[in-house]
Amino acid sequence: MMRSDSVLDVVRKAYGAVLDRLDVGVILLDAMGRPSFINARAADITARGDGFNAGRAGVTASLPAETRALQAAIAAAMAEATAAGVRAAGEAGPRRLYLSRPSGLAPLAVTVMPVAGTGGGDGQEARLALFVVDPEAPTRIDTCGLGAAYGLTPREATVAALLSRGSDVAQAAKTLGIGVSSARQYLKRVLDKTGTRRQANLVRLVLRSFADSYG
Repeated sequence: MMRSDSVLDVVRKAYGAVLDRLDVGVILLDAMGRPSFINARAADITARGDGFNAGRAGVTASLPAETRALQAAIAAAMAEATAAGVRAAGEAGPRRLYLSRPSGLAPLAVTVMPVAGTGGGDGQEARLALFVVDPEAPTRIDTCGLGAAYGLTPREATVAALLSRGSDVAQAAKTLGIGVSSARQYLKRVLDKTGTRRQANLVRLVLRSFADSYG
């Protein structure tokens, strides 16, 4: 019979393998705000040192003011997760920041979201996830598969894909050349059809199941 710690190691490896296939940077933070896992895309982004860095001490931006804003968002999300539990904290929705890059490229979009701990009692359970999107290398979403799976129209699937790549509703509307109110109506229909109810849950669904692997 496999020991519980061995089972946990297998789960962690499988979990990491899935996250490594995402075309969006994912960094899991422990209770101290330190990275406990960095997927392949996030490692690639941080290696450039252009707007975002992650190390043993935590995560930082290139500009001091943006580092303070990032740390404040992490602290607030951590406080919610600790006080109310991850499930209740998630109801408040994700926090999104835009980090400027010294290279002059478009800002990185960083979303801070509470997640369930991975367990194990080693003090490194994941408490928060940072989703880092580089708009210069957009996430590839299988909109055809998404539409077929949930009965979405092409426009509805495109709205879901844009939101999952880091756009907000206003940006998605601008990209599609439609009004913000129309984009919100598309989003509402997508939430209804996918049964996700909230945008954060929709993004998790899309990235988990319909994001192409990086490379």
